[in-house]
Amino acid sequence: MTSIDTRVLAEVLQHAPDGVAIADNQEGVACFAYVNATLAALLRLPEQWFAGRRIDEVEAEAPSDPTLTSTGMGVRVMLRAGDGSYVDCERWTQLLQDGKVALYYRPVPRRSPGALAAALDRSSGLATPEHFREVLRREWSVAQRDGRAVTIMRFDVDACAAYREVFGRVATDNVLRQVGRTIASAMRRASDVVAHFGEDQFVVLAAAMDEPAALRYAETILARIRALAIHHPRSPTGRYLTASVGIVASGAPRGGTSESILDAASDAVQRAKGEGGNRAIAGSLG
Repeated sequence: MTSIDTRVLAEVLQHAPDGVAIADNQEGVACFAYVNATLAALLRLPEQWFAGRRIDEVEAEAPSDPTLTSTGMGVRVMLRAGDGSYVDCERWTQLLQDGKVALYYRPVPRRSPGALAAALDRSSGLATPEHFREVLRREWSVAQRDGRAVTIMRFDVDACAAYREVFGRVATDNVLRQVGRTIASAMRRASDVVAHFGEDQFVVLAAAMDEPAALRYAETILARIRALAIHHPRSPTGRYLTASVGIVASGAPRGGTSESILDAASDAVQRAKGEGGNRAIAGSLG
């Protein structure tokens, strides 16, 4: 069999659709040594947060197996996300060398009435629109009660349909995963939620962030997307793939709904694209 470059294997692992972690048993206590971007996005935590932390800080409900020796078949575990919510998963384990264990997490779709579908979008590793809307509804309700602001950033990849025509769906999906994880990596607070909305859109809930701060974050993210240097031969903004973003930071009026701020952010990003793309524009509810 032909040997494969370890960098290629690392790239595959990082972009795997399932959450993947490597645990190390230290004096009989299992701790994280590595997590991939999918698992970090699923739990809405930065990847570096996990290093050295005990597995039981994340696995809120799991079988009694502190050394993770029950390998092979999947078991149900409940993972604690950074925003305080929980994600129901199946976990598979595999023994590695030197006492290390590979952990594979796959969210279990919830099918009870009124419950969310899977919290994880399989194509991007980010929150699903259903999960995002549920979190936004809760945040909107709290904002109405406490008089707090709600901030939405809505990203749209510029000329994504043209990119798909040139390179095909598989290549485009890979690019969208990179863009989504670039956005998620910039939003490091546990309360931030990043979701994949539609084929080429991403949306961020950044609670308690004012408009000037949101604009600064958005400009930084747009710069990071440009820095990916993804060649786009039909881009209207230059040689590389870019994105536009619409931002709305507003209080939650009693007569309004959480969908209204999503719509306002959608209007703002369309204005940004209409003005040439590769830019951030602030909108408003009214």
